[in-house]
Amino acid sequence: MSWRDRLLPASFRGVGFWVDQAKTPVGHKGQLHEYPQRDLPFYESLGRQARTHDLTAFIVGADCLEQRDKLLKALEEGSGELVHPWLGRLQVKVGECEMTQSRQDGGLVTFTLKFYPDQPLQFPSATVNTRQLLLVSADSLIGSAVRRFEEAMTLVKAARIGIADLRNSLKEVYQTIEQELKPLIDTYRDLNLLVRAIKDLPKEVSAEFKGLLGDIKDLKDYARNGYRGVLANVSQQVEAVKKIDTPKLTTGKDTTAAAQAMADLVQDAVLVRIAQAVASLPVATPAVKLSSTPSLAKQAIQPVTRAEVPVADEVLALRNSINEAIWQTAEKADALHYEVLNGLRQLVYGHLTAVASSGVRLVVKSPMQSLPTVVLAYRLFGDATRAAEVQQRNGVAHPGFLPPTNVKVAGE
Repeated sequence: MSWRDRLLPASFRGVGFWVDQAKTPVGHKGQLHEYPQRDLPFYESLGRQARTHDLTAFIVGADCLEQRDKLLKALEEGSGELVHPWLGRLQVKVGECEMTQSRQDGGLVTFTLKFYPDQPLQFPSATVNTRQLLLVSADSLIGSAVRRFEEAMTLVKAARIGIADLRNSLKEVYQTIEQELKPLIDTYRDLNLLVRAIKDLPKEVSAEFKGLLGDIKDLKDYARNGYRGVLANVSQQVEAVKKIDTPKLTTGKDTTAAAQAMADLVQDAVLVRIAQAVASLPVATPAVKLSSTPSLAKQAIQPVTRAEVPVADEVLALRNSINEAIWQTAEKADALHYEVLNGLRQLVYGHLTAVASSGVRLVVKSPMQSLPTVVLAYRLFGDATRAAEVQQRNGVAHPGFLPPTNVKVAGE
């Protein structure tokens, strides 16, 4: 195809015309500095020149006046699409134009057209900080949980609480405190102390929980454990929330109410910790692929450094698990507490969706022979340091022997 075949018929806003000549400035604009008594000038670049388009155009033919009026109307309307014979389709704004007509050139109207690039203005755009919103929502849940506990305990007559029955019903709740809310063990060293506090000093119990959860507002979980560590810890916490949904049945209305109030408070406390841990997960930046793969010998001396990215499948599975756990918790909540839980659920869902969108998918590889994990990692990714990931994700008993079966790994 010759250059003539590649030329486009010129037009502006759908009105055609012929083009004799087109000029477009290129390169950079700048300022030349010249100094007295010096032979070396200095050129200061001021950036790329604006791509203005100067066209010498004409309309010819028996209907030139009608076509002229159409082009004039298109020019007066301002911005539009210019079909440039050599540069293609451009969005432009109309600049200073001239029209020339003469008697001796009957049937010909000449135009000097000037167009400026029509670039959309770049305004600052706001992005929602889902991590901070999640922490604010977690704080709201702390206050609502304490309110619900104290209101429930005001309806309980302490004299009617059976100590032994309450202790038996809160065994699993206390185990959750030991595992997920360990700082409280300094105050409640055993279950008996907790039961006594619930019976005699319920407001002090709620104050202890509020103080503990209010102090944990940093985002260090990710820095300490990375994506995989945080996801594993949160998965364990979700199981704890489901486990203590309803305490063991007890005898006596007041004992049952006190047990349920305490179970609800611990459950809400663990949900707060889940929200705080989820908020520690950042949205990953795109991973930079290696331009070349270092040899295995080089990697033994200088391991490849690779930015950690989440695995989308794991993040989405956790998101759905948390979503279900909060729904179950909200079903037994009063109207005020339901609203707080639902707000937290939506923010957790939104943040984990954003984290997953920045991650990679799990892929299945099928090695045809038994290989050490370090060799497989090098062959798959060019990164021998990922041998530990291959071993952990697939439950490999020994890193030196990987059976020739399907292997799940994080994609690139």
